[in-house]
Amino acid sequence: MPTAFDTASPEACFAGIADAARELGFEYCVHGLRFPLPITRPRTLYFSNYPPEWTQRYQEQGYLQIDPVVAHGMRSSAPVIWSDALFAATPQLWAEAQAHGLRVGWAQSRRDPEGTYSMLVLARGAPLLTTEELQARGAHMEALVHASHAAMKACCPDPEIDPPPARLSERELEVLRWTAEGKTASEVAQILAISERTVNFHVNCAVAKLEVSNKTAAAVRAAVLGLLW
Repeated sequence: MPTAFDTASPEACFAGIADAARELGFEYCVHGLRFPLPITRPRTLYFSNYPPEWTQRYQEQGYLQIDPVVAHGMRSSAPVIWSDALFAATPQLWAEAQAHGLRVGWAQSRRDPEGTYSMLVLARGAPLLTTEELQARGAHMEALVHASHAAMKACCPDPEIDPPPARLSERELEVLRWTAEGKTASEVAQILAISERTVNFHVNCAVAKLEVSNKTAAAVRAAVLGLLW
């Protein structure tokens, strides 16, 4: 299985991911990439080689909103295997997917320190995914999740954070951490044993560097970008 993909374009990159999926025994794959900003409408990219009829039906029915595979990936980075139990609450989605030749599937999500999220879904019509196959190929499947995330992110720069914001000072980060906890400027001043004026100075510097309009937006943006860890 390749560990590097052509990042000249998202389409070329996905073609390499699809080839790697086929080497692992899956005729279909989907790769979704969601950037952390803007928070209310995050930029999302979606690449798939599913049957076109199923892709159209999936979109028309709004199945993304109820897909249990997607829901699992949003709350857990553990792999998930398609099953009757997984789709118990969405029987129509499951029946239609199987009718389009999508009966066996495996998926795993990935979220990096910068807040970018992705999910890789591997699927086929048959045979069933056995314990033996998972033991033999599971590590390679998980490696593909990480490799595909890095490659797709590399060829899809995010205009919201590319180039990245100016580096925040340690004091600016410290003030934003307490701001994110809901502390007022006066409370932050007492906690850090500095003046309220100094707190506001650092907040204003952070607001300017992060290119936002106020301290709340600065704290949220810094948290989403993983700057407050």
